[in-house]
Amino acid sequence: MLKLVLSRSGYGKTHKINEELKTRCLNGEKGLVLLVPEQYSFEAEREMLQLVGASHIKDIEVLSFTRLSNKFFALYGGHRKRA
Repeated sequence: MLKLVLSRSGYGKTHKINEELKTRCLNGEKGLVLLVPEQYSFEAEREMLQLVGASHIKDIEVLSFTRLSNKFFALYGGHRKRA
């Protein structure tokens, strides 16, 4: 399921998303993905580690747009170098 959270700056979108991911993860849900801009990926991974702990971090995948496209191409093909 894709869920978009939209609102103006400073209205708590990041907090809401992090809390929802934490709740779902701690309830045993698998395959959670957080899609973030490239420059925010390391910080988002660190925040997720602090929120859910080392034992649950494997259940949340933080992906940048580049990582998402690489994963997609690795799974479904279509990624090849130009000659």
